[in-house]
Amino acid sequence: MSHQHHYTDRVGYNGIVALSPWRFRAGQPPGPHPFGAYFTTLPPGTKKLAKRLQIPRTKIEFAFIFLDQSDLVPLRGRRGPFIFFSPHDYEVDAPRQVYGGRRQP
Repeated sequence: MSHQHHYTDRVGYNGIVALSPWRFRAGQPPGPHPFGAYFTTLPPGTKKLAKRLQIPRTKIEFAFIFLDQSDLVPLRGRRGPFIFFSPHDYEVDAPRQVYGGRRQP
């Protein structure tokens, strides 16, 4: 099993940790991307992380890390090797949870 990561701001972090299991809510991102909850294999120390993920820097303040079950869909295109999504809300139960908190570079 490999690790998946989800990055967010304080509001997103508080909403996710308020629930058990963790629930990542699906939504429509800007641009021509599919509706879903988004994740990446890029770890917190990745250089230029926000730029590579094409998200605002404020959205990488907190990180969630969990064990992948190979049930996420790779994003089509050049970012597919490191960006994955679920077309619906995605839950991560306690045994799969590795870390949830402030992103440590």
